[in-house]
Parts: sequence; C-alpha cells; structure tokens
Amino acid sequence: MKSKHLIILAAIATVVVFAIVSTRIVEDDSKTSTETTTSTVDSESNLPLNISIFLDLSDRLDRELVPTQFDRDTAIIGTLVKLFIEDCVHNGRIINSENHFQIFFHPIPNSTEIATLASGLNFDMSSTPIAEKKKVLIEMREKICTNVSQIYQNTLAAKSWPGSDIWAFFTDKKVDTQCIRKGYRNLLVILTDGYLYYERNKRQNGNAYSYVLPQTLKNPESSLIVGRDGLDNLEVLMLEVNPYEPLQRNKLIRVIEDWFKGMGVTHFVVADTDLPVNTETVIKSFIKQ
Repeated sequence: MKSKHLIILAAIATVVVFAIVSTRIVEDDSKTSTETTTSTVDSESNLPLNISIFLDLSDRLDRELVPTQFDRDTAIIGTLVKLFIEDCVHNGRIINSENHFQIFFHPIPNSTEIATLASGLNFDMSSTPIAEKKKVLIEMREKICTNVSQIYQNTLAAKSWPGSDIWAFFTDKKVDTQCIRKGYRNLLVILTDGYLYYERNKRQNGNAYSYVLPQTLKNPESSLIVGRDGLDNLEVLMLEVNPYEPLQRNKLIRVIEDWFKGMGVTHFVVADTDLPVNTETVIKSFIKQ
C-alpha cells in the first residue's frame, strides 16, 4: 500500500511539472520567428528528432530504492519530453516540426490494458496537422504521465517479470524499423538495470550469450552475442544500470559497450542509476554531443 501511495504522489508531482512546461509552450509559440530562444538540444544539427524510449518492465521495478525506480524513470521521461518540446518550439518553428517521440516495450506485456495504454505513447509531429501541433504538445505530457503511471502500477501489481528482450530487439532488426528514420537524428533511450534477459530467448555461443546475468558476469570472458551490424545511424543512451553486485559494475558496462560497438553504434553512453538531477545532466550532455 505504501508503494502505491508513493506512485500516486509521484504521478501528481509529475503532472504539476508537466503543467508548468505546458505553459511555456503557449508562451514560446506566441513569440515571433525573429526572436532567439535557448534550446538544450544540439543547435548544430537541423535534423528532426526521433526519440524512442524503451522501458524494461522487469523485476528492476520492484527493487528497494530511494527515490523509487518509478520516480527515477518518470523523471527521465519528463526530461526527455521537455527537451523534445523545446526543440519543437525552438525559434517559433512549431508549425514546421517533424519530430517524433515514442515510448514502447519489447515484447508487449501480456496485458490488454497495458497494450492499450502503450498505444497512446506515440507522438508524430510529421503526420500531425499544423493546426493541431500545439494542442498535441500541450496534451502529451499529461497523457504520458497518466499512461506510464498506470502501466507501472499494473506491472507492479501483477508481479510477473518475464523481462525485456533487448538483445533480440537489436539482433532481429526490430530496432531498425521501429527506431530509425531516414533524415532524422535517431535517439534510443533504454531504461534498464543492465541485465538484458528474456526467459524465452536464451542462447549461448561459447562464452557469448543473448543475455547478461550475475552468473555470466562471473566469467571474465563472457560477452553478448553480436548478431548484426550497420547501426551507425542510431545513438543509444542506456540509463539506470544497477548491478546487484557492485563489483560487477565495470564488467557489466563493458559487456554492453562492446555489444554496441560490435553492432556499429558510434555514439552511445551506458550510465548507472543515479539521482534524477544527476541523470538529467547525463541526458543533456548526451543530446548535445
């Protein structure tokens, strides 16, 4: 019950923050295109943004942390939404914005309600009529807050942890069709504790695996199977990495980084779980590069 109350309070706080930023959209949009505004997003690139957030709905959500994993994840999502909208309204160009923002899972949990909530977490400015763009941006914060909060509550209540098949999402090239758009800056943010594990897709090739667990990390030669390449048009930010055994931290991060390198990802960061204010700095630094 205590956990549920904390989630509700956190959701209310997030809505308040979203409302404040929504006011900024109205103010920013009222400025003329000749005025200069400050954007946190890298100004040297004129490409539209394609931001994808992969949520790992595993038992990491049930770990005892202060702030809770829900609080940390929603703070991260809030930061990314804020940066996304700032880029959409930068220099009054909201009507021309073609940015895309989505939150998803792989595979979709075996829950009709979660699947329905997840379907409302995709915002494509390129296909949104000009007259509706500002309205979509204002409403997306509350919708994301509400849907993500409900998804986490349902997941925690069910206590069913099949894991997220992050390895197959990359290897089977689902990431190509879902997270990469030609002519866009493609950013994939993965929220996971670093244990890439899905119980229905366990493979091994010598010391290489399709998953990472504490027992595989005990093998100094262990690695992740690299089953593809060609991901030079994708930037990956993995956040909230949190090994059960602190001494395995460096090994865990190195295994994941080597996997990204093997697949051809040229810009990536793998970062530990941290206080939201510190993680926000990591996110902004990553996007500015």
